[in-house]
Amino acid sequence: MNIASIVRAALHSQGVHPRRWLAGQTAYSRYLGYIRPQLLLSASEGEFQVRRQLLAYGWEPRRLTAPVGRRILVLCPHPDDESIGPGGLLLAHRDLAEIHLVCLCNGAAGGSLDDGHNNDGAMVEVRRAEFRKTASDLRAASIRHLDYDDGKIPTSEAAAQRLRSMVMDIRPDVVLLPWFLDGHVDHRAANILYSRACADLETTVLGYEIWSMLEPNAAFDITNHLEEKISLIHNYPSQLRTVDYVKFVSGLASVRAFQMSVRPLRSGAAEAFVALPNCEYCELVTKLHNASTETS
Repeated sequence: MNIASIVRAALHSQGVHPRRWLAGQTAYSRYLGYIRPQLLLSASEGEFQVRRQLLAYGWEPRRLTAPVGRRILVLCPHPDDESIGPGGLLLAHRDLAEIHLVCLCNGAAGGSLDDGHNNDGAMVEVRRAEFRKTASDLRAASIRHLDYDDGKIPTSEAAAQRLRSMVMDIRPDVVLLPWFLDGHVDHRAANILYSRACADLETTVLGYEIWSMLEPNAAFDITNHLEEKISLIHNYPSQLRTVDYVKFVSGLASVRAFQMSVRPLRSGAAEAFVALPNCEYCELVTKLHNASTETS
């Protein structure tokens, strides 16, 4: 056995991915984040411990194939998250599974109306209509709204029970929601709320990415669905007036296809996920939240 093989085996035995370890040593910013997280002021050490645990899950990302489940629940902090994040996977499941959408926030604080004069009440109605159109395109079995104000998703026991009641009514075998370190306050709060409500359920969780790239352990080939995914995003003109989600989604899909090698020549389009049993996913969320509370 040569030296490289010995080093690789030693790193794997300690739960460290060799390529990540090398990148951390050679790039100073990554060195700070993955080796000396206590030197960074932008995130807690607890967060980086969780990220390192995700790296261990992601040694050999697996290819997801349809159907990933027969009853899929998508938790959308805002109308459009279901399309920007896992839209390709959902399109691939229109005739293979029940798709249920639960929107947590009313969406009043995001986007722009076509007349340029934003009004919270009008924006809520516009975004509901956009969401309904998307649900129709996905042939969703149901849509539900919790109607929380943007930026104010509660994580109380009462809110957890309210969400749990909806989830138990749907009885999903797969739950999709933005991954727990996604860079939006509502996306993180959605994870805390879900984990408090549903940590004991026998399901699989697929955490999807929007505002922050995740450490994937699974990928879904959306090459044949990318054009339709872009069409779903065009259902949200109120959002496209402020952010070019189309270019973002197209670029990210190409990057993920390259990284996950879903097609020959690393071409095509893909979506990346943190895929874990529900209990493990919620345990990571709880661990992260407790660490954040202790250091705040």
